Amino acid sequence: MYVSYFFRKRRKNAYSIEHIFEGLSAQIKKEGRIRVRKIEVSSIRDIFTNIFQARAAQSEVNHITGDIYYVMIGLNKSSTVLTIHDCVFKTQYSKWNPKYWIINWLWYQLPVRRCNMITTISEKTKKEVMELTGISGDKIKIIPNFYDPRLSFVPKTFNSNCPRILQIGTKANKNLPRIIKALNGINCELDIVGPLTEGIKKLLKENNVKYLCGSNIPFEELKKKYEEADMVLFISTYEGFGMPIIEANVVGRPLITSNLLPMNEIAQDSALKVNPYDVLEIKLTIMQLIADAALRQQLIKNGLMNAERYNVNTVANKYTSLYESMIK
Repeated sequence: MYVSYFFRKRRKNAYSIEHIFEGLSAQIKKEGRIRVRKIEVSSIRDIFTNIFQARAAQSEVNHITGDIYYVMIGLNKSSTVLTIHDCVFKTQYSKWNPKYWIINWLWYQLPVRRCNMITTISEKTKKEVMELTGISGDKIKIIPNFYDPRLSFVPKTFNSNCPRILQIGTKANKNLPRIIKALNGINCELDIVGPLTEGIKKLLKENNVKYLCGSNIPFEELKKKYEEADMVLFISTYEGFGMPIIEANVVGRPLITSNLLPMNEIAQDSALKVNPYDVLEIKLTIMQLIADAALRQQLIKNGLMNAERYNVNTVANKYTSLYESMIK
């Protein structure tokens, strides 16, 4: 059996989908039951070129890995899987904006009706897709993301005097301004992954927060950041999944995340959970984690167990079973 994986055109600051599905395809290929082809569309903006390119590159099973959902228009319905990571566009545009309706129809309404099966990475995303498109839940299968197998547990002595706090992401939904305000008066070093605007730099200075910053970093550097961190913050206001939760679990770092779906669903009992809109609650929870060694150890223990649900073998087996069911 051949499976064609369709990827969006690579972009400098967007590579999470590629990272996940390249790892998945490598694992499936290694098992030897399925042959894998990877197709990257040739353009970011030329929708029609991408649709025709996808049509010409079809295999027995076709899998749209994310973002370019509209190429489904050019593929055979019976042989195509569509993975939807989130419906974040709903938070970016109002219904009065023409972009809302263009994205709604080209990226969601038409593709979900033309594909054989949809996979989502969390229960939250499944519900959002159903609400947005009216599609039946019977057509949607939840298959989560997995952590990179190059990550592993690395013990570290916690620095209570000046902990290094790792913050993954700087987009609006990553909630960085509230986190910075919450850190005012806490002796720590904030390690930020992502580009900083002048406004964020000003806010860091105003709140006397010491910080490091890295943008567009390779995986090995990100791995090192997890290992050097004392704790991880992922207090996002919107996610389709939340990979930093699992990555912190695997490396063995205590974690604070949002008490919102899907973060609380993914983390289970491996993190402290806060209202992401409440600066004081964020602040008090960070202080609690710094002060309580027993709590940190329990979160680390819970995290290592939680991460086992998200290893690459488990996820690859779920996709392999799905592909095989489509060609029977």
